[in-house]
Amino acid sequence: MRQNTYLLTARLLFILMLTGCSLLPDESGGPLAPVYADGERLRAGGRNFEVRGVNYVRATGVDPNTCWTLQFGADPRCPWDMAPIEADFDRLQQHGVNTLRVFLNFYVFGGGAPIGSGDDKGIAIEHLDALIAAANQRGMYVIPVLLIEYPQDQFAAEFYERAFELHVRPVVAHYAGKPGILAWDLFNEPDIGSPVDIRCWDWDNADFPGCFPLAVERQLFVQAVHDEVKRIDPTRLTTVGMAFAKSYFEPIESELRMADVVDFYSFHYYDNEPYHSGRYEAHWYYGQGFPGDLRRSIDELQALGLQKPVVVTEIGFPTGPDTTRSNEDLRRDLGQARDLLRNMRTSGMVIWSFQDTFDLLLGDLYTR
Repeated sequence: MRQNTYLLTARLLFILMLTGCSLLPDESGGPLAPVYADGERLRAGGRNFEVRGVNYVRATGVDPNTCWTLQFGADPRCPWDMAPIEADFDRLQQHGVNTLRVFLNFYVFGGGAPIGSGDDKGIAIEHLDALIAAANQRGMYVIPVLLIEYPQDQFAAEFYERAFELHVRPVVAHYAGKPGILAWDLFNEPDIGSPVDIRCWDWDNADFPGCFPLAVERQLFVQAVHDEVKRIDPTRLTTVGMAFAKSYFEPIESELRMADVVDFYSFHYYDNEPYHSGRYEAHWYYGQGFPGDLRRSIDELQALGLQKPVVVTEIGFPTGPDTTRSNEDLRRDLGQARDLLRNMRTSGMVIWSFQDTFDLLLGDLYTR
């Protein structure tokens, strides 16, 4: 009986090798296969690829009041230490995570001066190299958010070259053509203009005329970033992490649609708590709550008819004091979101953690 089991296992492994499948994302230990868009699906290694992701904001145990996100060694208050990061990655791998989304602060990776090139990469790039390598070794891709903490008053055409020279070109050129990066997320939530004017919290606020030129200026900026990224790293996928799915096709008066710019759609879903992250339930455009607003968002993107994959790159539900969800509710709703996204033939999701531990946050979400 034991011999038959051994032969069956060996035969299964041989078949998997022939068909290009693997039991783990990177079972061979080699480079991760490039991810590409094929109609409405992401694919890698000849198979459909489902993003089972986590937004990796900081290492476990780091004080969020001092270091709210990774600073890659640029802030002395946030010393760089790969040991807790690798421990987190081990835990995430055990939970079935295959994708990490990380944020590249403009002032850390450029900002006031170029980060350099060649051997003079800069300490931030060296630390990002180490993070990506550690993730890839565990079969996890990385989606870097290229522009975060970008100056809110520098979207006009006169600022393009500065953003490219200081940040976009050196970062993208360093990773151009290299495996392990799933896509460039070009900009985090450009459709929220409230840092400039609170009335433009949604750039499609037709009640205030100032929001339309703000939206157009940002659309043109993101398109310019996209074109520069594609010039440097032409085979890599691009997306934009929109706060609202509808921002891919609204304002409808704009001559440019973000839907026509990216290789796949990505957007963020939060419901109405806590206040600083609540969006959909109280929004004039949505208002159905979860899961109705999530379903509508995907329906409308797919109805554009452009045959592009959809990934929800931020979704999360707070628990604990002053919230309406228990831990059991969290597991129920994340599971419902996963099933909804699978049934609607999307390419997965990336969790935003309002919880302190991956065990509480993920459970068996990505292993089912």
